[in-house]
Amino acid sequence: MAKYRYTLALLTDGRQVLMLNRFKSPYPGLWNGIGGKVEAGETPAQAAQREIREETAIEDHAYQLSQLGLMDWYVDGVFRDGIYLFKAELAAPIVKSQYPQWMREGILQPYPPEWLTRADNTGVVADIQRLIPQLLAGKPIYVHTDFVADRLTDFTLLDPVRVPRDEEGNLL
Repeated sequence: MAKYRYTLALLTDGRQVLMLNRFKSPYPGLWNGIGGKVEAGETPAQAAQREIREETAIEDHAYQLSQLGLMDWYVDGVFRDGIYLFKAELAAPIVKSQYPQWMREGILQPYPPEWLTRADNTGVVADIQRLIPQLLAGKPIYVHTDFVADRLTDFTLLDPVRVPRDEEGNLL
């Protein structure tokens, strides 16, 4: 089962990324990926799929999920937890006229990655903003982040070979 407690997924149709503006912590009022806690007995992939269903109402068959890596999440230099990182490639294009959608966790809205990653865009969670190009590329990733008072102070890409995997290649 899961070694860490959190998942984070980016849902994309290849042109846009479906983002969630959360109503509550962490980072309320900022655009974020889809994710949450791994529940007892779940694998990280099962948790990511459940969170996608709960936060977007998109069913498992509507996307291809890829487990890409891990983010070490530090706050004030103290390890908080690890976050399993996923990319969910939607089978059909996002229909922009269906958004925004009010969901239980927040507001769903698709955006082009170019807008989400602009340096002057302060409406996206800082580490997510930096992760977007990495996750959309679909390559293995291992990243260290540190926040001080909700401000990202360190974002370091590490060697993805260091991400622990089982015999089948799944993240531990």
